[in-house]
Amino acid sequence: MSFKLTVLFVFLLIATEAEANEKFRAKVYSGKEVTTSTSSSLGVSLIQCQTMCVLARRKCTSMICGYDIVSKTCSYSLDSEDDLITTNGITKVVLIPVDDACQTSEYLVNGAEPVSDAQITASTSYSLIADTRGARLNTIATDAHQGAWAAKIHDKNQYIQVQFNCLNHVLGVALQGKPPNNQFVTAYKVLYSCDCVNFRTIMDTNGYDKIFDGNTDEDTVVTSMLPSQVTALCVRINPVEWNNHISLRKKTF
Repeated sequence: MSFKLTVLFVFLLIATEAEANEKFRAKVYSGKEVTTSTSSSLGVSLIQCQTMCVLARRKCTSMICGYDIVSKTCSYSLDSEDDLITTNGITKVVLIPVDDACQTSEYLVNGAEPVSDAQITASTSYSLIADTRGARLNTIATDAHQGAWAAKIHDKNQYIQVQFNCLNHVLGVALQGKPPNNQFVTAYKVLYSCDCVNFRTIMDTNGYDKIFDGNTDEDTVVTSMLPSQVTALCVRINPVEWNNHISLRKKTF
């Protein structure tokens, strides 16, 4: 027997804007090296490697960098600090960028510089009156719109996405369901991207896709913090469980 699932969600992204700064800084750890590298640059100084590493971090092409003093090689890596290897080689150095971004928290969807309706998109929408225009926290239903986003197809491949006005540090997500239909997302994944093309899924401490707890009713706002902040231009919410229909309102911060 077939059934239709409407997902309405409001998500909140909490973030701080990643603004450029003339000071390129990084923590320097001697006697450590990265386990994997995506690419490398030869013939550069430690200071040059620091600068390149910070810029690569802001582009999401590297999280930390490894540097070899003898070969003057700067290696870009998506490793985390937990992935580092301690080595007896005194020429091995790891650089971990220190962000100089503004640290004032704000809501990224409806904050001081809110995104436009066109910057909120979805895999599918149930109808014109259930499209992403209603996917903001505390949106009120009207005759012209149901006040929440609802998916047309009801499977685990659906998502709603927001593109920010610039790269931002994202700290968390807030979701809300769709009244008065008792529709809400109960579990979801979070994906992020620096180019809105290539997405990475937030992982848990065991290396699996992290499943965030969603709502337990149609109206209460439930906020979940990410394990650690990520730098992103786009964030996707991918519902994996829901009550009645896939429907929500959202914010990010």
